Amino acid sequence: MSQLKLNIRQERFCQGLLEGLPQSRAYVEAGYAARGNAAQVEASKMVRLPKVAARVAELQAAAARRSEITVDDLVAELEDMRKLAIACKHPAAGVAAVMGKAKLLGLIVDKAEIEATVRKPAREPTDDKRMSLEEWERRFRPKAVRS
Repeated sequence: MSQLKLNIRQERFCQGLLEGLPQSRAYVEAGYAARGNAAQVEASKMVRLPKVAARVAELQAAAARRSEITVDDLVAELEDMRKLAIACKHPAAGVAAVMGKAKLLGLIVDKAEIEATVRKPAREPTDDKRMSLEEWERRFRPKAVRS
């Protein structure tokens, strides 16, 4: 966690810059009201504030450290775990740790089944019978305003 005293919008601005947003867009998405040229000017001023510049540098350094781990590194670790598994006859913990790292880095994505509830128009919330479209429109369509 950073020791810098940034407010929420300044932190969001720094995070936006880290994501690769242009300064003016990061400024607006952080919650500041300026638009157009004003956003560009104010974002330029903000990026020059010492605590903001330090936070951006801190975030960039953390991102650089995270990106040092490569697929090749994980494969080498898996190979080491495989060799240890042969020697100790207990590979599960090591393999699980390496696979956990790979998942955290986004190198492995688990497939998941997603079940969705589809709500159909019904007369009552607990009713299993569906309403026809015409019946639903008669009951729920906004009333026409007469002038």
